[in-house]
Amino acid sequence: MNPPYPFTNQELAVVSEQDNIIGSALPDVVYSRGLIHRFASVFILDGQNRLLLQKRASHKRRHGGLFSESVSAQVEYNESYLQAASRRIQEELGLMTHSDPLIEICKMYMDVEEEYDDNYDSYTYLNNDGYGRSSVSNRWKKTAFVTIYKLYLHDDETIKHISINPSEISNIYLLDLDRVIEFFNASPGLFVPGFGFTLKAFVDIKTSTDQIH
Repeated sequence: MNPPYPFTNQELAVVSEQDNIIGSALPDVVYSRGLIHRFASVFILDGQNRLLLQKRASHKRRHGGLFSESVSAQVEYNESYLQAASRRIQEELGLMTHSDPLIEICKMYMDVEEEYDDNYDSYTYLNNDGYGRSSVSNRWKKTAFVTIYKLYLHDDETIKHISINPSEISNIYLLDLDRVIEFFNASPGLFVPGFGFTLKAFVDIKTSTDQIH
C-alpha cells in the first residue's frame, strides 16, 4: 500500500522538540512515523488588504481540491524556513520575493492526525497530543514546527503576473480576511487540515500589529 502523499526524493529536515535539526528523512518516512519536521506557511495580502487563498489542484492525491494558505512548504534538509517559503512561492505562483520581502510573524507547533480509507478517497482529521505513528495502520500524522510569514504585494502589476502552477493549484482567490474567516467557520471541511491553526495565528498577530499602528 502506498502512502497518500505526492512524495518527492528530497529529504526533509527532522527536528527535536526544541526545533533543532537531528537528521533527515524522505517525506513518506516523516509522515508514516510522525517525525517532527519543519513547515513554512505564507499569507499573501494585496494592496487592498485582501488575502490570496489557493485551491489545491483537484488531481493531487492528498487534499486535492481543498483550500489552503497562499503558499505552504515542507522545509528540506538543506534549507531554512525562509528559503523554503521563497522556493514554493516561485514554484507555485511564479513570483520572486526579492522586491517584496517575506515578513516572519510567528512560529507555532502543529500536531494534526488524519485517518484515511484504503483507497485514500476518504479522510478524517483528528486531534492528538502524542508523538509518533498511531497504532491504527491507516492513520498518518503531521507533527511540525510551522513558521508563518506574511507577504504584501502592493503593486497590482505583480498580482497580474502571478502564474499558477496547474500541477499544484487549480485557482487562486483574493478575499477580504473577514470573508475567509466566515468561509472557514462555515465549511472547515473544505480546507486542508491545520489551516484553522495557522489562520488564527495569522489573524491574531495581524490584529495586534494593526492596533499598534
